[in-house]
Amino acid sequence: MAGKLWASKSNRQLGHDMEKIRRFYKKAITRIYFLLLILLLNQFSYAERQISQFGITWTFDKDYPVGRFANGDYWIVGLVTIIRIEPPSTEINGRTINGSMLNPSPKLGTVQGYDSTMYGSYGPHFDPSLNVVRPNNKDLTASNPLILQPHSSLVSTISIADTGHRPQLKTAAILSVLAESAPEGSFRPSYCGVDKTIKFNKNQLDYSLLANLKPVPSRPGLAKVERYFERPWIDHVPGWMGRYHHPAENMPDYGREMATQIGIGALMLHLNFTKQEKETLLVRFVQLGIDLYRIVQDGGKVNWVCNGGHASGRKYPILFAGLVLNNSDMKNIGRPDLPGYNPLHQAYVHFGEDDQVFYVSDEDIYKPPYEMHKYHDGFTYYGHGKGDKHRDYLEYKEHHRGMPEWGIVHATVRNQDGLNWDASYRKSCTANSWAGFILATHIMGATDLWNHDALFDYMDRYMQVQKQAVGVGNWTRQQSKFTESMWDYYRPYYGTVWTMSPALNITATGGSVKKISDKAAYALGEEVILKAVADAGYEFMGWSGDLAGTNNPVRIIMHANRSIVANFAVSNNLPVLESK
Repeated sequence: MAGKLWASKSNRQLGHDMEKIRRFYKKAITRIYFLLLILLLNQFSYAERQISQFGITWTFDKDYPVGRFANGDYWIVGLVTIIRIEPPSTEINGRTINGSMLNPSPKLGTVQGYDSTMYGSYGPHFDPSLNVVRPNNKDLTASNPLILQPHSSLVSTISIADTGHRPQLKTAAILSVLAESAPEGSFRPSYCGVDKTIKFNKNQLDYSLLANLKPVPSRPGLAKVERYFERPWIDHVPGWMGRYHHPAENMPDYGREMATQIGIGALMLHLNFTKQEKETLLVRFVQLGIDLYRIVQDGGKVNWVCNGGHASGRKYPILFAGLVLNNSDMKNIGRPDLPGYNPLHQAYVHFGEDDQVFYVSDEDIYKPPYEMHKYHDGFTYYGHGKGDKHRDYLEYKEHHRGMPEWGIVHATVRNQDGLNWDASYRKSCTANSWAGFILATHIMGATDLWNHDALFDYMDRYMQVQKQAVGVGNWTRQQSKFTESMWDYYRPYYGTVWTMSPALNITATGGSVKKISDKAAYALGEEVILKAVADAGYEFMGWSGDLAGTNNPVRIIMHANRSIVANFAVSNNLPVLESK
């Protein structure tokens, strides 16, 4: 009986002990759960005295609430005192390096505070007062601090060690100073200008606007393209001199490569990745659009005026951000609401690709006698031409009317347009980087919002001509093989492809011209060989009309309707007949 009682007590004690153990682990698990929850909720807001990004470290006088925007850039709350930045902005042998600017603006033009040797022989355009991390023109210290007000953006940079580089900056990072903590998932307000209102959040992104296309074989890795847009693109300095301040580790320095990367990013977002897989690239790409739009708003309407390949690509990220965030201001960047919107309109915003492309009209069709232009080195050309390249371009004729065409600085200097397919920058630095974002605009059904039909028709024309002229895979057709492959596969599925069957008209007196091949109409971009054959007593003098020069035979590209004159003259070397 005693043994049974002892066993019963032991069982009760064991059950009691087990219950205590269960309660202990339940409490422990609950505490761990709430601890993890607290950590999760506070990963976007915590107190720090020092933060680092992209090799740049900001040190403060005390702990401040800090967090990160959707794209990973930092924000900090309060009236902030910075006592040190690494690497420091300092003066070495008369050169100021590693500068930081506060709310940089395109209204400053080329004047900047990042590096006193920024523009090499084109400089200095440096204002030490704009380098805010050298208060009183001295090194930043606890006794000589930088005090930042809320509603400001600090753009800090690291210079490239050696002078004479383009770009002159290695990297840049942005610290945004806020009055209160940013909601989780917020997009960073642009670094440009003084409006730091947080307007957008990643939960507003409309993924339904993104296609889910099957990739082409040349698709790049997603992580590689995400890296294109990981760091901020600093682009507030207008014109070609902006190349010097595009940080080498953040972005390409030249507009051609910028447009190429923007086109690749645009197309990748329309491939059949999952929503989760697209998120990082989408957030970074939209942030770029927000930044670019604020540059426009802050006085940058002429930042990207046509000039060779410098100004390409900036319009699409703005339009795209407006579409996926459903923001009317950004998605109407092309101002389809304004009749007669063109470079002469007071509201016009210059974008390189829009500025350079047009339909041939009365204003472009010059009639002889052509106006004479004299370049400063003495080179003379008539009508259309380009003095610095010593080019006297072929003139547009009536049979070119309505054709989508390109001119290097068409919006500002029309006489530098020209029919020549080999015109400077036509095939090397402009349209060969545009196909990605133009195709993406077709995919999103946003050509009307873009509001420049000539651009889309010219791109169709360009891709057809270059395919015939140089084949697939040549860099003058597209810099990116991925973009080229996407265009060739998907362009026919999105709207009518502009095309034409150009005709070749030959006029010859005193001789004839053999055409290989001889057709009533040609494929756009087809190559034709012309050989002038003089009649007896005449000699070939050269070509005119839509062809210039004296090469015979000569190969031409049928990129447009062409009317060519073969010029012959009575020979000065007629044979002398000897008398019998």
